[in-house]
Amino acid sequence: MPTTWDGIYLGNISQSIDPQEGNNLAENADSAQFVGQTFGSASDPLYNHIITVEAQDYFETNSINDTPVLNQNNFNGTDQFVTDLDGDGVNETYDFDGAAAYAVTVTFFDGSTQTAAIPVFQSTTGELILAPSLGAAGNAVLESAAIVSVRLDSVLGDTYAGLNVNRPELEFACFTKGTMIATPSGELAIEMLSRGDMVLTADHGAQEIQWIGHAEVDLNKAPNMRPVIIRAGALGDGLPVQDLTVSPQHRVLVRSKIAQRMFGTDEVLVAAKQLLALDGIELAQDIDRVIYYHFLFDGHQVVWSNGALTESLFTGPQALKSVGAAAREEILSLFPELRDMPAADPIRPIIPGRKARQMAMRHAQNGRAIVN
Repeated sequence: MPTTWDGIYLGNISQSIDPQEGNNLAENADSAQFVGQTFGSASDPLYNHIITVEAQDYFETNSINDTPVLNQNNFNGTDQFVTDLDGDGVNETYDFDGAAAYAVTVTFFDGSTQTAAIPVFQSTTGELILAPSLGAAGNAVLESAAIVSVRLDSVLGDTYAGLNVNRPELEFACFTKGTMIATPSGELAIEMLSRGDMVLTADHGAQEIQWIGHAEVDLNKAPNMRPVIIRAGALGDGLPVQDLTVSPQHRVLVRSKIAQRMFGTDEVLVAAKQLLALDGIELAQDIDRVIYYHFLFDGHQVVWSNGALTESLFTGPQALKSVGAAAREEILSLFPELRDMPAADPIRPIIPGRKARQMAMRHAQNGRAIVN
């Protein structure tokens, strides 16, 4: 196992987990500053605080002993680790203080929870970091979905030689900045929405979410699912107001004179991947994994996503026939439970691939925005 691995930065705790040297005990592991505390929140989720840690074993480097650990007892010297906590792209070096194992409750972005046994370690300046477990069960919990918060429930162990520097490499589920969906109470990140919540629609006011789902995609295994980034302002009229990331088949509303001339109506829905000819719309190239969300109303709707008009999920056995094989395959591969959902009629004309690409090219050649 490598000595460089990903962890989660929990924050800074003023109390030292291991205040007394000369032994292997983390004396304060069970203090109230640790046990019972929840790290991360809906407004500051932990999936935004995933860091890469490089462990540097002082003792092994200097051949004083052969123990591959960040040593709990700093009496003869201090082990160090390197990471970038402030996000400036430059690693900082921290002195290792101590570690303990905790029973934790992990809360995910959809509100679900799981429990696990997980190690936590601290620097001498108070930085507290969750490390990958040496056991598969704990890591399965950490990798199962994007983590909003972790609560330290109880101490499972506080007496160790130190933190093993060789740890598994995990693939934490990460979000980019959440897509903001317009609701009657203001914009909410899509990961905060649940079944029963109300969302504003362009045609029918506030509508209740009947179903919401998410799916994590390994883009190395499914390169055809690589997301499309619509840069801020790329659609026209300053829309979207911030970068919008969607799946390739997710449809965006086009409103233009060119659409009117081509299709006899000035508002149509076009899959994001058919708009790649336009400036500011591109495939995401710098990620290996993505989590897609979608939600379903009683009918097909148009909603505001980062200020831009996009579709809600359009599904059901008959409705899926009209979106084309590629879109149908994408949706059902992400959300197989939707095969038996009731059908819906499209809220706007859905333009197929070749015609959609022709429309995008005409906008690009004429320097016209697709929303005007």
